[in-house]
Amino acid sequence: MKKKIVCVSAIIVGILIVLGSLSPAVCSKDIENVTIQVNRYYGKNSDPIYTDVSIEEAQEIKQILINLNMAIENNDEAAISQYETILNEKGIFGEERQEFFSQKAFSEKMDQNKYSKYLKQSAGDNISNTLCYYNAIGTGGIFFMLAMKFVEAMKTILENASSFIEAFVLLLVLLPFFVIIYLLTHLIPFRILMPYGTVVLKNGSMSTLGLQGFKRVVVGDEYYQVNVSWFTGITLNFIGGESLAGFLFMSGIAAKVKETET
Repeated sequence: MKKKIVCVSAIIVGILIVLGSLSPAVCSKDIENVTIQVNRYYGKNSDPIYTDVSIEEAQEIKQILINLNMAIENNDEAAISQYETILNEKGIFGEERQEFFSQKAFSEKMDQNKYSKYLKQSAGDNISNTLCYYNAIGTGGIFFMLAMKFVEAMKTILENASSFIEAFVLLLVLLPFFVIIYLLTHLIPFRILMPYGTVVLKNGSMSTLGLQGFKRVVVGDEYYQVNVSWFTGITLNFIGGESLAGFLFMSGIAAKVKETET
């Protein structure tokens, strides 16, 4: 029964990713185009920025973001500057220029060597970290506290179901309520900070550089989930475009990143 519940949970996550690619702000858009949504969480009012591009240009921007993410992890300052310039010239960040920095630059700015001795270093595939530079890229979405609390309640109800059929019926009953909550939380016109969010990702990678050192996880076809607390930075996701839908890029500083179960 537990394995079946895990399967149902995976279905829920998949549906959420689809919902993320069908934002109400762009549900009437031309299917031949892709909408790129940019959100800044820098402690001040910042409306989401929506930019419509062709599928070909979206594919180009996706590759640039993949290359940028690699350059950030490899501390390639020249490449970061090059990709940063190209992306800003695309106009997807609006009138305010967007800057990116390497993990080495983050470490130097935060003077991490001063504090890392107070926490135990850990290794392995667990991405969890504290006071860290967090980067994520792949297919996925970000879900906020109210939506995730409802998902947790749904999981509890499904786990108490006596059979898979009963669990599936309950899922069908509860899912419309979750859709409403999900859409409402994403209709908030702006967010100055992300005090708590859950990032769900597949077919990509996540990395953190913080008080527990550098950690990187490569994610395959199965969803990987982390809770991110007090994130300050930028998120960029693709809406529409079939295979491009749900592409997510995330870069910034988090007070805490904690791996969790999907």
